[in-house]
Amino acid sequence: MRANSYNTGIASEYLILSILYRLELEAYVSQGNKKSIDIRVIRNDGTPISIDVKSVRGYSSLVVNNVESKKNHFIVFVVYNNKFEEPEYSPNIYVVPSELVSDITEDYSGEKRVLKNKLINYKSKWDFIINENYQQGDDGFDEESNEQKIIADYHSSLGLIKDCSYTIEQVCNHMGISTSEYSDLKRSYELLMDKQKN
Repeated sequence: MRANSYNTGIASEYLILSILYRLELEAYVSQGNKKSIDIRVIRNDGTPISIDVKSVRGYSSLVVNNVESKKNHFIVFVVYNNKFEEPEYSPNIYVVPSELVSDITEDYSGEKRVLKNKLINYKSKWDFIINENYQQGDDGFDEESNEQKIIADYHSSLGLIKDCSYTIEQVCNHMGISTSEYSDLKRSYELLMDKQKN
């Protein structure tokens, strides 16, 4: 199991390094087993930035217990969707400024996790890495629509059930809603999915 985790981490770091080179950035992988930073980057204007790479072979959530919020530091999430052993498959990659990670983090019995559905707006956001004018709070996204909120909330509930073995009652307590409101959320989600199929 440890070898699998190690292989996933190393593969992900070098995958991100190759993309950074393709973006014509100067980048270096940090060495050592207990490193706090995976990749160091020098932007074209000379600004140094740092990257932590978090990867998962599955698809539901990623642990972020040791993420620090600091300027010019980014978390890059690599999600293989259970296709790590398929070299022709391109994983989903999400780029998140470290200052914004807490906004998408959930607490599961003392463990900090980011659910994949919370990362949707950060997919392939390489501009955060390239753009030396990035400012905290400037995420560049439009306001979340009601439909996006329904999808995100329902997927979060599924993550709680799958990853943490929560009951519906525990999910409702965590989300701060009643069981009838959860039923409404589920119905709204199913209607949206039906609408997208047609």
